[in-house]
Amino acid sequence: MAEKSYHHGNLKEGLIEAGINLINEEGEKHFSLRRVAALCGVSNAAPYSHFKSKEELLKAMQNHVTDQFTAELKKSIKDEDLDSPTAIIKLGKCYVMFFIRNPQYFEFLFSQSLVRVDLNMNDDGANNYPPFELLRKLTFRVFRKMGMPKNEIKDIVISEWATVHGLAAILTMKGISYDYDWEQKIEDIIVHK
Repeated sequence: MAEKSYHHGNLKEGLIEAGINLINEEGEKHFSLRRVAALCGVSNAAPYSHFKSKEELLKAMQNHVTDQFTAELKKSIKDEDLDSPTAIIKLGKCYVMFFIRNPQYFEFLFSQSLVRVDLNMNDDGANNYPPFELLRKLTFRVFRKMGMPKNEIKDIVISEWATVHGLAAILTMKGISYDYDWEQKIEDIIVHK
């Protein structure tokens, strides 16, 4: 792993991003505050000004990615009619495009079992992964207005999430090639699935 020297920017964010890269390259087994500090080119004590333990840094890393991801998803539907199926398409497209632009985040979140998703959808969703919960709530809102029964909507939520999550998984894999414009193709796939 190539070391990057820290250059007086935001140390906390630098530690978080270095930690994500370390986890992706070497796994959690080799993760430590000392190793992350070395990647940032700072003293072994420097990370402790922001994080009490490696577990606290891991949680901050997960929150960092989740917060960015959720904000991007919300922004994608901000001006959209939230009772329209078009909002679901925009949200799904944004889901995939976020990970195309940030493949390291997909690997970090989903290869480490950091995300909790309850596909039963029988509670308020407070413990679900926020991006999934956003998709679930929007889908329920749109299809309830159409008079669709709850169990059918649940199936649609699972299908929508499987589609966008599966596309994100494929498109963040190394060695995948495809000659078309993914931004347009993602929308076509979501609409025609």
